[in-house]
Amino acid sequence: MRKVVKLRLHKGQREVFDDKHRFRVVVAGRRWGKTQLSKLTICKRACLPKQIIWYVAPTYAMARGILWDELKESIPRAWVHSINETRMTIRLHNGTRIELKGADKPDTLRGIGLHLVIVDEAQDIRPDTWYKVLRPTLATTKGEAIIIGTPKSFNWLYDVYMLGQRGVTYVTKKGKILVNAWKSWQFPTITSPFIPAAEIEQARQDMDERSFRQEFEASFETMSGRVYYAFDRKIHVGSFRFNPRLPIWIGQDFNIDPMSSVIMQPQKNGEVWIIDEAILAGSNTTETAEELARRYFKWMKNITLYPDPAGATGTTKGRGKSDLDILRENGFERMKYRRKHPKISDRVNSMNRMFKAGDGTVRLRVDQNCKHTIAAFEQTIYKPGTREVDKTGGWEHPADGAGYCIELEFPVVKVKILGLSV
Repeated sequence: MRKVVKLRLHKGQREVFDDKHRFRVVVAGRRWGKTQLSKLTICKRACLPKQIIWYVAPTYAMARGILWDELKESIPRAWVHSINETRMTIRLHNGTRIELKGADKPDTLRGIGLHLVIVDEAQDIRPDTWYKVLRPTLATTKGEAIIIGTPKSFNWLYDVYMLGQRGVTYVTKKGKILVNAWKSWQFPTITSPFIPAAEIEQARQDMDERSFRQEFEASFETMSGRVYYAFDRKIHVGSFRFNPRLPIWIGQDFNIDPMSSVIMQPQKNGEVWIIDEAILAGSNTTETAEELARRYFKWMKNITLYPDPAGATGTTKGRGKSDLDILRENGFERMKYRRKHPKISDRVNSMNRMFKAGDGTVRLRVDQNCKHTIAAFEQTIYKPGTREVDKTGGWEHPADGAGYCIELEFPVVKVKILGLSV
């Protein structure tokens, strides 16, 4: 006999469940009840005919382990037409199809028009999987999404959470008032009545403070082992806009995917503001030069470009020209760069000192719209137990671009010790 499962919601889950916003973001501590919310939301939507509903976890195996068995027990047997165990698909008599997916192969998620997608453990899913793959699947159907996760630094989960904090309406850059389709919540584990307080207190004793805040209090924390440890978005991020009367510095990293240009302006008070970025995926030097020229063609004479020194010898396929030759052809005549790469440690130290010097002085700030650059400063980390930058996440390129400029203009002064007195 099939087990009958009673689906109950506590107050926080009910608030999200009943909300009518098209995009809902739930940032919650461990064991708050994210899976329960997912099951009931799926069941509610499945009552409608001919719906396509997806639940997406970081991997296919995680989707099976987190939800599959519980979901099968939660859906009334009378609704079910067929179940495919291998593909984790449930077809209902009303034509609705429920599927569980893994985000580790994002290309397999393209091309379907969805009515509802639940993205679980979103902090462990790459941002492009949402922005370039899943979000477009909701366009033709005007479908809905629930994005659920536990904080993991200030990654894309934080970005969409902040979209839901804008209020009922918001104002665009052009001054147009729009209704906000996003709503977000932040729920510590303690808000769940189903978790004994003693369990939470035991976890507090067993974990370090930062990990406990992140996992149980749903607090966004900076990552450990960060390369740019001095960067703090509460201090360095704000509205720092372009000033046409000031010089323009462009730090350029030539990685193909992405090509990263970080646009800065030195201020009269001695600070440097990062006011713009051009991050082009799968691009090349010609396209980057054209994009920069399109944005700043009126001020080309004010631009100094600080390229990766490798650009002096690197060539574009089939043209036999260096990256710097291509930039010059597109009007970027003033360039400053070292003949040899500076040490990574020198570049990093220069950046950290600009973020916060030993006396507490802050000299480098970032405009809030430079999302990739902010992510680079927050999420570029060292490999565990080393001082080698971990490049597997691909976050580091905008920070590298900015670093070529900052290290050259504000090098770390090496102190030569002439003697010791004891």
